[in-house]
Amino acid sequence: MASFEEECIERYFLAPGSSGPIGSVYVADDHLLEIFGVAELEQARKQFIKSLPHVSILKSRFSGLVPPLKGLPPDYVKILVFLCWMQTTKMRQRGDRDFRQLLSKQLGEDFTGFKMNGLDMMWEHLKDFLWRVHGIELVLPEIIENIRRIGRTLQMAFPTWRDKAAFRKLRQYIPPDHLLDPLAIANRIHTSRYLLGDTMQSFEYNFEKFDIARKRGHREHEATPFWHAWYAVVAEQAAIEEIEVIESDFGGYELFRVPPVGDRVSISSPEEAANLVPKPLARLISKGLVFLDSIGFGRYRAQAVAETGIFLMSAIKFSQCDPAVIRSSAAINPDWVVATFRGKFGERTPPAASKRVFGWRNGIRIGSAAYLGRSPLTPSITGPLPEAIQVEAGGKPISLMRIGDEMVLEPGIYSGTVTAHSLGASHEVLMVPRANEVGEVRRLAFDPSRYLSEDEFHYGKAPTTGTEFEIWSGERIDPCHELVTLGEALYERTARGLSLPEAIDIVRKTIALNVDRPSEWEILRSFFDAGWIEPTFLRHFPARRLLQNELGARSVGDAAVIICGPTPLAVVDRIAVAARAAGGTLEPLNGASPWVLPRLVAHFPNDQSRRDFLRRAAIRELPQSEQAVADVADHGDPYGFRVVGKLKADRGFFNACFEETMTDGLYRLERPGSNSLFLHRSVVPGKQDQNYTSASVAMLSHYLRLGSDVFLYDGSVMRSIATGVMLPSSWARWASDRALCNPGPSKRTGGWQYEYPAEDKTTEAIARLLPIRRQRDTAFGWRDRFLLSASNHNRKIYDSRHRGIRMASAMHGKSK
Repeated sequence: MASFEEECIERYFLAPGSSGPIGSVYVADDHLLEIFGVAELEQARKQFIKSLPHVSILKSRFSGLVPPLKGLPPDYVKILVFLCWMQTTKMRQRGDRDFRQLLSKQLGEDFTGFKMNGLDMMWEHLKDFLWRVHGIELVLPEIIENIRRIGRTLQMAFPTWRDKAAFRKLRQYIPPDHLLDPLAIANRIHTSRYLLGDTMQSFEYNFEKFDIARKRGHREHEATPFWHAWYAVVAEQAAIEEIEVIESDFGGYELFRVPPVGDRVSISSPEEAANLVPKPLARLISKGLVFLDSIGFGRYRAQAVAETGIFLMSAIKFSQCDPAVIRSSAAINPDWVVATFRGKFGERTPPAASKRVFGWRNGIRIGSAAYLGRSPLTPSITGPLPEAIQVEAGGKPISLMRIGDEMVLEPGIYSGTVTAHSLGASHEVLMVPRANEVGEVRRLAFDPSRYLSEDEFHYGKAPTTGTEFEIWSGERIDPCHELVTLGEALYERTARGLSLPEAIDIVRKTIALNVDRPSEWEILRSFFDAGWIEPTFLRHFPARRLLQNELGARSVGDAAVIICGPTPLAVVDRIAVAARAAGGTLEPLNGASPWVLPRLVAHFPNDQSRRDFLRRAAIRELPQSEQAVADVADHGDPYGFRVVGKLKADRGFFNACFEETMTDGLYRLERPGSNSLFLHRSVVPGKQDQNYTSASVAMLSHYLRLGSDVFLYDGSVMRSIATGVMLPSSWARWASDRALCNPGPSKRTGGWQYEYPAEDKTTEAIARLLPIRRQRDTAFGWRDRFLLSASNHNRKIYDSRHRGIRMASAMHGKSK
């Protein structure tokens, strides 16, 4: 993992400097929460201060007694970043304006009257370093005589109290209905700057960045620091945020508040956003019944009125409902439930349709200016009159399809400038056919101190150590266009980490037009098991983040190299060239269905050629996996936790459940009022209860503890007997290395089902850890034959071995 000093240089200077000169440093509070992997700002503040040098060293730096050494890289950037942050953080009291007093409060040391000659030395040294080493221009403000020692540090930070004062003054001159209209803001500043008083360089710099982004369209201005700072000032007087519910893993839901600008913010209950949302919605929150309207792809927006049958409701109100009208339910926390009902729930009026603005929306950004040009993930176009929209590329018209209120490009691959016209206006975007390769500097690596792998104690382990070929002999099929497109999108979006709901949203958009396809969960799982993505939990916050894995290699003998990790089109091209240059060949090996990612193996005539390839391709040999164990016991007392869900065996996800005692089954527990991760507790009569963090590991271990067979092997592929149970991704990657065939959803048995291609020796190694039934064995009983029979589709049976009702459609891979 890069040091905090390197993180500061990359995030606040190298990244923004790639698009032009730097004239300001924007350090948001959310940045610190992300960098330090904590949920509370006070914790981040303490860790930030802990990362700084001792106060005595800081004083020597500030006074100029220890100046930066010429020609050496900077070792003080985190100090400058800290000084910028302390002026802009929301922890600063509104009356705190003196720079030295702010510093004294943060560090607990008196800096009144202290000389700050060293600050200019550090800024000048940093300016020279960025230009000499990286070709990046750092524009330093002019020295102001009355604040010459701290003036540059004051002017580089944004937004300081001076900037916020200018925003508050600007707010008075803009009509309430136009407070979030970027054109109105830009016009008022252009024509009335004298009304704002004296503004610092950082204000001017960030306004210009905002104005340029506004002119580019596609709502790019919403990502600028200027707009974030402006919205924070507007939000002081207006409650205009929204609440969004997003479908999560195993049928659960996650709750967010959504400001008009910026990213969604995770919240644990609607009450946290009651003061930020409009009053009609706040009143519904207080009553415990909030209407949800679907906005597509597993996302729902809270509304004061709605017509759908899905609701966000308090657990008390939910317990009063007639079970006969409840279609499904899932707990968000011990006090709130998302419930779907049959039919209508009272008389309501649908919300009025919002005005649609003409322009490009959504899309997968590639680099700083382009978008992925592979349908169906190309940007869509909206406008007041969708039928009047026309699109052309290279002077040739492009056919459009209407989906809801948006127009999307017809299926295809697009490259170059694409222009949309409507009612005399036009907007253009640049599209590219594939993602750029991600360098190791940009990739956010897996850090065990900040993240916990979904594999939990199985992470980095395999049924056997070492790698040998046992190549799968089944039929292989080329990957479909949607899977290739999805691979390019996920590769680009996971470079710096991606939340699970956003990843699911991307998958759903990709497969929306395809009727005959697997579930989005199985498709995303195939990327985990292929080694492209590492699914993780934040250790100190109940959220999931997907991280891009390192590109690596495993050598098998002296003549073959298995390529491990993400292999989008750009990576495949580069590796193929390196293999040819080293005297070898690169062979792609497809999977068992169009929805399975291919494997890559490079062949060489000798060991010297193989070593040459690894040097040319700059690929690291991955270490051998450790020996796996079937289960690791954790019998800890779940004190302070409360049951919020219970595994529904026939569906494979957790239903809302608020039982006070746990008698038999797999339960999901949450600690109210904390940021602890979910706890999954396996309760099997006659055995000691066990705890797990990962739901997938918990399900696998729970069925193992029940003593029943977990997987079925038919001589060609393995598949789960119990719905929703998966092999740990680390094991799946090991099996794929041996078979040179990735796992994934397949339709060989009549319905989509997740399968692991394997030969006999591979299955025997797994069978030493998990009970696997061979389909041709006599032990394959009448219950399993009943469930596998297509004629019994949707029929149910009680299976005493699993202590629950099982459905035949589950065995055929019916979508959850």
